[in-house]
Amino acid sequence: MVLNMPKSVTRLLRHRLSSLRLDLIHAKYTDCPPDWIRRDFIPEYNKFYYIVDGCGSITVGGQTFLPEPGQLFFAPADVMQSFSVTNGPPYQMYWCHFTSNIAMGQLFQTFGLPNIVTVQDSGLLLKHFGQMMTNRGSQWPTSSLKIQSALFEILALFIDTALSDKNLTLPGLADSKLIDTIHYIDQNLSKEFTVDELSEIAHFHPNYFIRFFKMHLGVPPMRYIHERRLERAKELLSSTEMKISEIANMTGFYEASHFSTAFKKYTGTSPSAYRNR
Repeated sequence: MVLNMPKSVTRLLRHRLSSLRLDLIHAKYTDCPPDWIRRDFIPEYNKFYYIVDGCGSITVGGQTFLPEPGQLFFAPADVMQSFSVTNGPPYQMYWCHFTSNIAMGQLFQTFGLPNIVTVQDSGLLLKHFGQMMTNRGSQWPTSSLKIQSALFEILALFIDTALSDKNLTLPGLADSKLIDTIHYIDQNLSKEFTVDELSEIAHFHPNYFIRFFKMHLGVPPMRYIHERRLERAKELLSSTEMKISEIANMTGFYEASHFSTAFKKYTGTSPSAYRNR
């Protein structure tokens, strides 16, 4: 699969998705009735519709879509929506409603992700929907794990399909102040950072910069830097023979003991054990 976005943007998206939590509300197959219609409502949940057959109209945030059979449609929470039948047989669809701990609409907008993708492997997608539907009312101990797995697989399928589209366009994100700041951090992990310094790079007031940064990455700047240091340390431990003290210095931990403590807290294991795993 070829990703049609810069590495810095890919890293940013990966970071946002790493903390994502999803909770299924409902999953079902429906033959929509001839009076399938609802106007101007704002749901508190996200939605996936997989169109098996039929036709209809769905409006999200003022933009109208006409999803076709074989397409997977996404509608985020907290956005004005409408739907209705059109001239033709009503939709037959698999659908699910779910909540998330981050604003999915903002995530999709930030990374230029579409509302519709055409599914290449419908059998795999239907397997995931079936897994959610089968386990939703089950009292089996692992049913919730199977639901979570299926829901994440559907979202991953959607995003993977979108990212492989050569026509995917980023809404100015690749050249944004945020990406410039992220690139600067990655190139200077061995040094100390201050919010004032980073906000100057982004040309924002420090207070606004912190809010802006957290809005897009889900964590404040200093926490992001701390996690990037440790992620870089993991890469170096896995791919080089550098001494642990050298890796500590390269990632901004000037005392090996501090590095070891932070690394174990972050990964659950010591640097040496991580390297020898």
